[in-house]
Amino acid sequence: MFQKTSKTESSVLGNTPKKTLPSVLSSELHILGNLISSGPIDVDGSVEGNVKGDQVTIRQSGRVAGDVVAEVVHVYGEVRGLIRATAVHLYSSARIEGVIIHKSLTVEDGAFIDAKFKRMDAKVSADPLVIDEENVDSLDPKPLGNLRLIG
Repeated sequence: MFQKTSKTESSVLGNTPKKTLPSVLSSELHILGNLISSGPIDVDGSVEGNVKGDQVTIRQSGRVAGDVVAEVVHVYGEVRGLIRATAVHLYSSARIEGVIIHKSLTVEDGAFIDAKFKRMDAKVSADPLVIDEENVDSLDPKPLGNLRLIG
């Protein structure tokens, strides 16, 4: 009646836990190339390339020169490139230069942002991890100029 299932059986049945440990790039690590993960990524070092994951966190000493694509993005450090996520959280120590495509945007007072903003809509893919290469030009965001929040 009661049987112990193997790990392969439980993963096929969909009984695997959703919470996974993040892939962590320590502050001493410098990556030249793209990072892709189906789980969370925690960047404390620097990346010259694109970062794609379920949830991406750029820590205070973290730097990304490239695109960041995820369901949720938290930025405490620096991003120079495109950020595309359903939820984007920019903290007071964040420094952003590029384009931000989002459904939800949170900005703490003190964050430096020199970026263009574009809100995702139904015409853009519902999955933020999928970029429609044919329609990327239609995502041309309107410049808002420099944004400075005064608290």
